[in-house]
Amino acid sequence: IGWLAYNITQSALITSIAMGLDALPILLGAPLGGVISEKFDKKKLIIGVYIYQAILSSSFGIIVLIGEETIWNLFTFVFLMGISWTINDPCRISLLASIIPKDRLVNAFALNAMAFSVMRLCVPAVGGILIALAGVGPLFFIQTTLTLFASAVLCFIRTENPAANRGSLSNSIRTIYPDLKLGLMFATRQPVIVGLTFTTFLMMILVMPFVQGLMPVYAAQVFNSGPERLGLLLSAAGIGSFVATIFIASLKKIDRPGKIIFLILGLLSILMIGMSQNSNYYVALGLVMLLSGCIMSYFSISSATLQRFLPNDVRSRVTGLYMIVWGFIPIGSLAAGFIANTLGPQIAT
Repeated sequence: IGWLAYNITQSALITSIAMGLDALPILLGAPLGGVISEKFDKKKLIIGVYIYQAILSSSFGIIVLIGEETIWNLFTFVFLMGISWTINDPCRISLLASIIPKDRLVNAFALNAMAFSVMRLCVPAVGGILIALAGVGPLFFIQTTLTLFASAVLCFIRTENPAANRGSLSNSIRTIYPDLKLGLMFATRQPVIVGLTFTTFLMMILVMPFVQGLMPVYAAQVFNSGPERLGLLLSAAGIGSFVATIFIASLKKIDRPGKIIFLILGLLSILMIGMSQNSNYYVALGLVMLLSGCIMSYFSISSATLQRFLPNDVRSRVTGLYMIVWGFIPIGSLAAGFIANTLGPQIAT
């Protein structure tokens, strides 16, 4: 997406917006997605989300193959894909948390993050090579195939977590507002939840858009590179995430997650300063590894710590409210892109 956006517009601002636009629906839709995931069968909801994503990616793949891609239909594709995350994320997280013992949540979330890290390690490098060889279009059909495969795998998973409150659709719709209100009241009375929401908000505004969101711009403007080197940069991020999640998954227990989170945020600040002062591609690979490792460590620890405080009857609702902060990524992306467009990506970071 980032390479296609930059290729169409040659604009750091537009590219940064495209990289973060899928988070915009989460700003308004995540709480609703949390309530929906509590009222219906979580496994069926996730399967439906994957099928929806497969239809979107194959449709946009056709548009790219016939050469009709514009920045506006790219924005539409990314936004529509973002709508699916409003249900998928709270549903998947709450399902995972409900079947894992609380004293193993950090390990479980680290292993869950490791799956993402493996993909981020392998796919971007391969994707960069495929873009150079065959163009962007065929990659959307590969995405479609993998998404359908994921939905097929889910069909064979047995859960002992039947959908809560199986009532009529009209009753479910009628209780959406009271359910949201109950989740909000619970969340605001828990200092740990408020604190984790605030630190995650900082990550969404000040870290993710200014690091990961600007990677295509760094590759093109700072390192004068093509899609292959961009792919390697993103794969370096995958290596950092993979190593970090293996380390966290191996820990038996994290006694003081709050202090560790503040240490991670401090280290992220130092690494971002290093990234902003560096113009060497190979040094950047190391910095990106460390940055990504810190980011993934933060999300593994903060997500597990949050879930440890949530009872099952409000888990999805509060998870949906917590995920509102992910919807602020486009705001951070707008700021990052604007500064990068006028002063360069390093000054932005």
